[in-house]
Amino acid sequence: MLPLSQADQLPPRPGLATIDPDIPLAEQMTNAARSAGRTQPELLADIAIDAFECESLLDRVPRPMSRGERQICSILITVSAPVIALSLVDPTAGLDGRRRQVAVDLFAELATDRPIAVASDDVGFASYRQ
Repeated sequence: MLPLSQADQLPPRPGLATIDPDIPLAEQMTNAARSAGRTQPELLADIAIDAFECESLLDRVPRPMSRGERQICSILITVSAPVIALSLVDPTAGLDGRRRQVAVDLFAELATDRPIAVASDDVGFASYRQ
């Protein structure tokens, strides 16, 4: 759980991360942060960009991207705003083995101080325990 001093800074309502296929990823990440009252995406988004090695996606629109690239976009938009809980549906769908492991590690880190609910047919991910 977050200390109360940090929890008070989080938005009082849950956010929703959706992908607009015709807006560049970086703009969508900024919009997600702004919808939570922030001026820029959370530091976690920068960490995820580096971990996924996906900086080249930032100026692109999702429509022509592969399934795995769109999945990364979804993850990056989600972590661009502060979250107090996550509900994930098939968060590793379309990801190659390396990026799947990055997603597993990222969500495991997030799960240390917030609840995460996962619906997935990826048994390895859904049953992950640290």
